[in-house]
Amino acid sequence: MAITDTYLQYGVPSDKAEKYDMLGIPVTTFRNTSNKNLIDKYGLDKHEVAFVKNCIQRKPIDELTILRLLEKNNYTCCICKGVKSDAYIIHHIEEYSVSQDNEYYNLAVLCPNDHDLVHREGVRLTNTISKEQLIKAKEKWEKQVQELNVERASKNGELYDIDFVNIPRILELCLECYGKIPDNRYTNLLKGNQVITDSGFINDEFLNIKFPERKSPFDFYLGLEGAVALRAYIFEIFKDILKQVDFVDLDSLLQKSVIKTNNIAGKFCYYVGGVYGKSPKFPVTASSPLTHIYFRRKPFFVEWTLHPQYLTSSTAKLRLSKRTQYIIYGRIKGIGEKEIKGQKFIYLDIRPYVFGSPIELKNRTPIIHYIKDPTNYDSYFEDDEN
Repeated sequence: MAITDTYLQYGVPSDKAEKYDMLGIPVTTFRNTSNKNLIDKYGLDKHEVAFVKNCIQRKPIDELTILRLLEKNNYTCCICKGVKSDAYIIHHIEEYSVSQDNEYYNLAVLCPNDHDLVHREGVRLTNTISKEQLIKAKEKWEKQVQELNVERASKNGELYDIDFVNIPRILELCLECYGKIPDNRYTNLLKGNQVITDSGFINDEFLNIKFPERKSPFDFYLGLEGAVALRAYIFEIFKDILKQVDFVDLDSLLQKSVIKTNNIAGKFCYYVGGVYGKSPKFPVTASSPLTHIYFRRKPFFVEWTLHPQYLTSSTAKLRLSKRTQYIIYGRIKGIGEKEIKGQKFIYLDIRPYVFGSPIELKNRTPIIHYIKDPTNYDSYFEDDEN
């Protein structure tokens, strides 16, 4: 697809670029071949040839800029969202002939139909698209794409690092969904090493005998067949649960109207964003006190209470002391009121199942928008027990 990609850098429509790829006409050939030969040899339309010839005289757009733009727009027109055509063009918002500007902010993804409408700007026609409308449409569509991508990734359990897996709660929920613990790609490996029982539960009896100093479910070593595989095994079980249980975006619930009109206690939810917490004291054992992570967003205070023994690594334990971007899956246990530094918040108490680093992040700028003094950001979030 190298030929296709090169044409896209010059603002040639994707369907035309793919056609030239199939015909074996690289950009250099197109540029150096006469219009007559392009028409006679390849059967191209004269208007098409003139348009492309004009495009490929420009300075090409940087490949990484195009990749970023296409990914943030789902390779889809920001005006019609792909309704009018699957093909797309990298369009310059301020015309290239005027600006010679290939920067991201000056580029938009359009279908050929809407590209024509944009170029009618200034003509007294009702059906046109102004630069201002295009900029707003691009911003709105990229936000929608981000939300759709976050939702898809969250529903599929797409994490690149797992910091916490609540083993007993996950297995409990799995039994509710399936009536048993289904096998996955780690089952035979862990059964062969007696890490799990024939029914799929953690073989604590064996592990405690073999590793008498074991302080948490992941505090043992059996080479690659050890704690890492156990963590992956539990997470695969949770991904099966995601196919059966509807986890909704917590942001959709954090509205006064929703809280007043719906009983959201008991709902399964996920949250993608920054949270605060405290690292547990070392060493972590089964008798360690519960800890928590939280965020505040007026008028809400959201808190996940967790047992630190289900943190999967020392790094995961240390990350709790920092403001960390997580995706957190949980179930709302209760809703109440909490007063912090003289301010009252609607309090959500959530039981976490899994949290870790999300592949898709939400753009929260600022994440807690009501904090006026950014220099006091961290001190505002210092933990307290009020």
